[in-house]
Amino acid sequence: MKISINSMARRVEVDNRYPLRFYFRIADNLLRQASIYREEKNILDLYVILLRFSSLVSETIPCHRDYQTYPSKEKTLYRKKLLKVLDELESLKPEALRLVSKLNEAQAVAQLPQLESLEGTSNGLATSSLEWPSVNNKSLSLSVRQPGSLTSPSSWKYRNDYSQISTNTTQIDKQFQKLSFNLPLPNKETLSRHSFLGPNGLQGQWLGPSGKVKVQYPTSTDLIPTDNSDLNQAVQNDIVALQDGDPGGIKSTMESVLSLDDGAWPRSSQESSPSLINGVREDPFKLVIRQPSPPPVLAQVQQEYTPIPPSKVADPRPGLAKPSLDGMPSSNSYQHLHVPVKLMDDFLRLARANTEKNLETCGILAGALKNKVFHITTLIVPKQESTSDSCQTLNEEEIFEVQDRLSLFPLGWIHTHPSQTCFMSSVDLHTHYSYQIMLPEAIAIVMAPTDTSSPHGIFHLSDPGGVSVIRNCDQRGFHPHEEPSDGTPIYEHCSHVFINSNLRINVVDLR
Repeated sequence: MKISINSMARRVEVDNRYPLRFYFRIADNLLRQASIYREEKNILDLYVILLRFSSLVSETIPCHRDYQTYPSKEKTLYRKKLLKVLDELESLKPEALRLVSKLNEAQAVAQLPQLESLEGTSNGLATSSLEWPSVNNKSLSLSVRQPGSLTSPSSWKYRNDYSQISTNTTQIDKQFQKLSFNLPLPNKETLSRHSFLGPNGLQGQWLGPSGKVKVQYPTSTDLIPTDNSDLNQAVQNDIVALQDGDPGGIKSTMESVLSLDDGAWPRSSQESSPSLINGVREDPFKLVIRQPSPPPVLAQVQQEYTPIPPSKVADPRPGLAKPSLDGMPSSNSYQHLHVPVKLMDDFLRLARANTEKNLETCGILAGALKNKVFHITTLIVPKQESTSDSCQTLNEEEIFEVQDRLSLFPLGWIHTHPSQTCFMSSVDLHTHYSYQIMLPEAIAIVMAPTDTSSPHGIFHLSDPGGVSVIRNCDQRGFHPHEEPSDGTPIYEHCSHVFINSNLRINVVDLR
């Protein structure tokens, strides 16, 4: 898979549910991240971050519904920043493209031994089993000739190196002949009996069931248990009536329906004999259809939807972590993120009072960037309102003030599930969406002290599948989500997170 700078520059789609100042804050974080890469002389990551900034300011922000009414002074400031970024992008472009080309060449060389081994294995298997013709190693082409009874000769090429089709295919033809099967063709009677268009197929016109056959479906009264003698008498009366109405004798009504018989098809002498009717008279219960009564559980299930608890509409369990390509940036890779080993234990101690009251507690994760690795260094506990299954932060400006004063990146959030299992509810997914579009590496840590099988989890939305689902969802509260169209889970375990025992955590409690 070749590295593409355009795919690495993640475009942020506009979401009018968030105020315009939220997107300007994303732009400020991108410039702060770019300044760190500039100091570290990390040309490729600097080029990618500046591309994200230019896309955000020139494409995303102007599409916001509040852009026209936003103060012109603020818009002019970011236009000037955009011009400087564009000039820097032009100067960095040659070196960035050279680095990308170098990485692609190194990746191609690393994959070449694997391709050669796979090619040798496939060629060896083919030669030993079907005696395929030898492959020209110089042209790296694989030629196959199919027998004339199938199609015209065709060939598969490798690396766009087209060559002549090999003519030495006598052994291949013999092998294909051995694989042929002699199956008798169905006769016209068999085709007509299995055709839903009727006996004449496409040459005729379909006619529905004629009036010769009367189909009577059971009513509600037929489901009521009755005396066996009355049932025997009713079945015998129906059969006698059918026999009197059709002197030639026909099959039972139910068997005519099951065989798609309209009563007009020809029958053999054995089929037209009344032996079947006599057999039914001896055992009339073969025509009885008994349906079970509706289970009483249905009424209880419908009552559980009001109110809706979060566990009832919880999104599916998270997907497995997808490892990123170390040192090889791509469209779905993330910078590594290190988490202090004592972070989760310290947070549980801070939330103990609320946990004992069955109330959730949340905190903001912030940190620094160094050598292409994010480090969580600060836990901010904001003012908040909590219930047993939700938590809402208050005075967000205080959180932003702490981050700006300490030059911290917003790296995610952490919250407790006091009495529930470890999962991301629909409300949690919408909350994390705002963190992940601000910084793709942002994480969500769920602490579930009562869940013995999984007391904690580190998650994020799948990108682009889960991010797209939440962006297009306008519902509030606890609600189910559709699965992403690309088949991925809506959220998954993080593969870019590492527990670091050397990191220390600072706590800023704003409560």
